[in-house]
Amino acid sequence: MVIVAEERASRPNQFDIESGAEPVCPFCEGNESMTPGEITAFRKNKPDLPGWTARTVPNLYPAVVRSVEDFSVDASQWTSSPAVGTHEVIVDTPRHILSVAEMTGSEVETMFGMYAARLRALRSEGRFVSVMIFKNVGQAAGASLPHSHSQLIALPFIPESLRSELDHAATYEECPWCDMLQAEFQSGVRIVEETERFVALCPFVSRFPAEVAVWPKRHKQYFDELSDDELAEYARLLRRTIRRLEKSVPWIKCRLAYNVILSTAPLLREEFRQYHLRFSILPSLSRAAGFEWGTGLHINPISPETAAARLRAAKAE
Repeated sequence: MVIVAEERASRPNQFDIESGAEPVCPFCEGNESMTPGEITAFRKNKPDLPGWTARTVPNLYPAVVRSVEDFSVDASQWTSSPAVGTHEVIVDTPRHILSVAEMTGSEVETMFGMYAARLRALRSEGRFVSVMIFKNVGQAAGASLPHSHSQLIALPFIPESLRSELDHAATYEECPWCDMLQAEFQSGVRIVEETERFVALCPFVSRFPAEVAVWPKRHKQYFDELSDDELAEYARLLRRTIRRLEKSVPWIKCRLAYNVILSTAPLLREEFRQYHLRFSILPSLSRAAGFEWGTGLHINPISPETAAARLRAAKAE
């Protein structure tokens, strides 16, 4: 399946500016008029004004849209249908910073709180089936603006990669990821850091160098069902893990670019009890080439065991 969204080609890219005056950032506090009106925000005053800690707005260049009326479908095409859904931007912080590693612990907790709030709101609408929340940090990871922000895309169907995971999990009586975590705890070689309720580890046969996943130790399906204490603990471990990544790759010529992806169960609560939520952190340290595109296989030049050892040795604070 392919989503064609020509509007995405019009996105501004502030990383491409080589010289001249610093461009005005639409995500900075005080520039609220440069974005569409807020969907929601954590604030004490009126919408679309300064004084917020996190805000969510519609994406100006959406990959999907809420109404089929926003689409014109060419009947001469083989098969096509409107890409219906919702595409939102979550501005993580009013401060003009790039990486999660630069955020305070409180700011990352606020970001997680907004993630949970948006998931609950979209679930209550009853029109979407799956939701993905992700961050592209740095130009090499696909970001177009150097201000920390996240994106949320909700769809009325389950994407193929998630469907494949769900189908695999359905062959087990219990959660296969819980079994995997127990094996990881026994060996310990791929664990980076653990807290009382969460663990960061480099997955077995990772696809990408220094790939890390951050998991709840106990079985959890839905991110928006975590308690405030759990969200705070989870947020701080994610921040420390990214700080470790940034300190453990000194050989790169510029700042580390990376993607963060939240994988949570579909919005249908009565199904998918075996699913186990997690965050995946994918550093942009290698690039897919002909072999990867041609076969769907990945060549990883750094074993997860080596990556985990380097990350454990890096300071998190």
